Amino acid sequence: MNRSTTSLIHHSAMEVDTFPAMPENIWLDIFGYLTLREKAKVTSTCRIWHRILSDPSLYTHITLDGMEFNTLVQCMQQLCRLAPRIKSFRISHCFSHFISKTTVPVQNTSIMHHFPQQPGMHSLYSHITSFTLPRRREEYRKLGFTLHQDFSRALVRLMEQGQDTIKRLEIQDNFLDLEMTELIFCIVRHGRHLEHLLYDGNHDGGFVAPEVVSAITAACPNIQSFRGQHAISDTVLRRMMTGWEDLKSVTLAPYPSPTMGTKEVSQEGLWSLLECGKVESLELLDLACVTNENIRNMMLRVKHMEATSVVGLGLGLDRSLPLSPLGGSHPFAHLASRFPSLTTSDESSLSLPEARSLPGASVRHLTLTKYTSTPLTLPGFGALLKLFPNLRTLKYATNFFTYDRHFQGLTKEIYEEEIRLVERMVQAEMLDRMGPSPASSPVPLPPHMEQQSQFPFVSSPSNWKGEWHQPITEEQRLRAGTMRSA
Repeated sequence: MNRSTTSLIHHSAMEVDTFPAMPENIWLDIFGYLTLREKAKVTSTCRIWHRILSDPSLYTHITLDGMEFNTLVQCMQQLCRLAPRIKSFRISHCFSHFISKTTVPVQNTSIMHHFPQQPGMHSLYSHITSFTLPRRREEYRKLGFTLHQDFSRALVRLMEQGQDTIKRLEIQDNFLDLEMTELIFCIVRHGRHLEHLLYDGNHDGGFVAPEVVSAITAACPNIQSFRGQHAISDTVLRRMMTGWEDLKSVTLAPYPSPTMGTKEVSQEGLWSLLECGKVESLELLDLACVTNENIRNMMLRVKHMEATSVVGLGLGLDRSLPLSPLGGSHPFAHLASRFPSLTTSDESSLSLPEARSLPGASVRHLTLTKYTSTPLTLPGFGALLKLFPNLRTLKYATNFFTYDRHFQGLTKEIYEEEIRLVERMVQAEMLDRMGPSPASSPVPLPPHMEQQSQFPFVSSPSNWKGEWHQPITEEQRLRAGTMRSA
């Protein structure tokens, strides 16, 4: 312990009696376990702790969670004064009462043209976040709301101070209208050393333009994980695979296009991603190209590559893929007896490759969602497990409305039977790959399924999660309303 530290600790009798004279590095270790909120409270205890807690080394991993917008900005401004060398920065579940409650009058619309304002008439109002960026910027200016500018200045300064050290940036589940901030500029200007970037669930369209994602790709060459629903087209995806040599984790999802409605990665784009052999964690959120047929076709391409390459010489072929009696012509052909309209034809078989360094073999963690696009059925899951032979975790989320919309004649009884068949097949395959898991627990079945089941109870491995009864999404409600009106 040096002399200066000793003199500070013994600065007053009260402080000597209250706090033991320990080396400053031990205090730093102790304070390192405190959250940011706890540090803010403790810093007012005494002058010694205030000085120790001003050490920038205590603020390398920052999490700002559940704060009102004004409080969030104040915390960021205080952090700027400490000049920390941030390694990871996370903002989550923050909100603004002002933004959530503010509505503004609708102006210059066709409705207002046909129904001009008359004395005594009420104006039409809409939430402020529903307008275009220029209109929102003007309305915030009129209302004197400046927190977006304050947030931008603080974020620019923090990113600038930590531009050589920051590796992880996560902004998730906030309601702050962050499109009005300079977030993209901060990432492009000061995020060269970023390795993990997550921006999702912030009540906007993510990085809504392919040009934005392309700019991030060029400015941040060290990205390993890129999560969130962003505007990733086939062209952007190719740039990502070329520019991000260490890319291991990515999310692909549909995104709004000003000229074409909704766009997304094509089957060939997805295939090129699998073909690069780098991605280990993959989220495919409601992609139209992920269907029984397309997955089977990609699996067949892998089989062909294996059969025509040196890798495939001398390998035995597996014929265990569950295919439908109709050769895959109908997604529920394996339940043909439940569909009177289906007829049975000769059963077809398919020879499958063993796992090698082929497209899909690098993927270890896979998440699929299906709400508006065509969902998977048993044959699709069988091909999926063959396409990704080294999966360690698999998650699938959907609901009955998705299947009911795409498959005529489907009933809830057929849906529950399909769930049972898929669960049994996937659980057996995942357990066979990974072995029994200590965290395995029985999957509760509905009472009518327990009574009808002729099979022993199968435990659910922790590496498989089927969420079959998710709430109906807003997009599903809108589409249902459009179909009824038509």
